[in-house]
Amino acid sequence: MRVISFNAAMLAAVQAGYKTVTRRRFAPHLPLQLHPNWYRYHSLGEEGALFESTQPDSPGWLPRIPCPFGRPGELLQVQEDASLVIKVKSIRAEQVRNLTDADALAEGVQEREVAGHLQWGGVEPDPDVPGHYRWYDSPVAAFRALLNSIYPTAWERNEWVWVVTFA
Repeated sequence: MRVISFNAAMLAAVQAGYKTVTRRRFAPHLPLQLHPNWYRYHSLGEEGALFESTQPDSPGWLPRIPCPFGRPGELLQVQEDASLVIKVKSIRAEQVRNLTDADALAEGVQEREVAGHLQWGGVEPDPDVPGHYRWYDSPVAAFRALLNSIYPTAWERNEWVWVVTFA
């Protein structure tokens, strides 16, 4: 069985059932991560993800990139809680800035109301206040901050990520 890891906030969201998807960056040394906007995703097969270069005079198709999270139907053991196993429902690849508010909420971003104003967050630890989380004006902003804390260049460069939906 493959293993997947979550930070404390995301583990709690998985356990509570409101995190049903995770985005994980493709390896940074891959050609499609060196120039993320030069490639188009086509499909995911048993051998991996298929990408095509959009640049003139390019070699066209890249060799398939194996998915480290298996295939739909496979089980992933959560590293931080050996008794917690999640089942992969679907996997695809996308550039990280394709994220919508609904996607961010499925990632475990929480909503709260403070003085009549909605805020989203609860996923990125506040380094200035131990045990607290940062809050933002939109679900996408909250997820972007979390992503930047894990993969500092991913959002700015619009890098490719695996989108793993699970139950």
